[in-house]
Amino acid sequence: MEKNAPPNKILIAVDGSEQSLNAIRYAAGIFSPKNTHIVLFHIQAKISELFADLGAYPHYKRRMTGLKRWTTDQKTEVLSTMDSAAVYFKQKGFPESAITIKTPTRSLGVTDDIVKESYNDYQAVVVGRTGVSRFKDWVFKSTAMKLVPKIKHIPIVVVGGHPESKNLLMAFDGTHGAMKGVLYAGSLIGKSDHHMMLYSIIRGEKKFWPGDAAFLHFDNAKADIDTGTHEIGPHLTDACKRLLDEGIAPEQVSIKIHVADGERGYRIVNEAKHNRCGTVVMGRRELITFIDEYFIGRVSDKVLKLADELALWIV
Repeated sequence: MEKNAPPNKILIAVDGSEQSLNAIRYAAGIFSPKNTHIVLFHIQAKISELFADLGAYPHYKRRMTGLKRWTTDQKTEVLSTMDSAAVYFKQKGFPESAITIKTPTRSLGVTDDIVKESYNDYQAVVVGRTGVSRFKDWVFKSTAMKLVPKIKHIPIVVVGGHPESKNLLMAFDGTHGAMKGVLYAGSLIGKSDHHMMLYSIIRGEKKFWPGDAAFLHFDNAKADIDTGTHEIGPHLTDACKRLLDEGIAPEQVSIKIHVADGERGYRIVNEAKHNRCGTVVMGRRELITFIDEYFIGRVSDKVLKLADELALWIV
C-alpha cells in the first residue's frame, strides 16, 4: 500500500448474534489497525410500521406497551453490542477515528441494504455465517448465504465458528479469479505476521516431480517455481511476487501443490484444517456454464457449505 493511500474500509454486518461477534473478533485479528477503517453496520427494523399494523387489532392493544418495551430493549442491546465492539477494536490497536458505527433503518430489506451500503467505497464485507435465529437460518437461507451471490464487486468474508486469523490458505488454480484473491488478501492484510499458503490442486497426469509423494512444497518464495512444463508454475511465481510486493516477508509465504482428482472443495477445507489455517481465500469463476452451475457445482460453493468452522473469503 502506498504511504499516503486511504485506509481499507471494511464493512462488518452486526446483528447481535454470537456469530457476528465472532466475525468482529476475526476482523480485529486479521486486518491491520494501521491502514484499516472499520464500519460496524446494523439494520434496524421499522418497528413503527409493525405497531401501526398491530394497533388495528383490539386483542393486541393491551399488549402494545409490552411490545414497545421489548423493542426498545432489543435496540438498546444491539447498540450496546456495537459500542462494545468499538471498544474491542480500540483494545486491539485501532484508533477511535478508524471506527464508525452505522445503524440505518431498514429500507430495501436487510440483505439488499447491506449490498447497497457495500458500494460506498468499501474494500470488503465481513458477515457471520449464521444470524440470531439458527433455526430460521437452517430452514431458510441466512443473510450471509444471500449476500454471497449478490456481492461480487469486492470480497465477502463469511465467518463460521471461531476461526484463527493467523494462517491463510489461498486456493490457487492460476485463473484470473484466483489471482484476484491473492491481490485482495495481500493488499488488505499487507505487512503483518500472518502466514499465507498458496495451495494448488493438479490432476494425476500433470504430476511433474519424481517419487510417489502426492504433495510438493516450495519454501523459498523468492525463487521461480520450477514446475517443468506444467502451466501452474509461472502463475504461482507471479502470485508470490504480488504478495512480496505488498510487504509480506518471503518466509511468510509457502506453496503446496497437491495431486488429487475430484472432491476439490472437500480437499481445500481439509487442507486448511490440517494446516491450522482459519482462513480460506477463493476466487469466483467468472464464466460458468449451465451444466457447471446446476449439475457439477462451483468449488467455492462446495467450500462454503463445508467451511462452517472457517472464515471464507470469496473474491
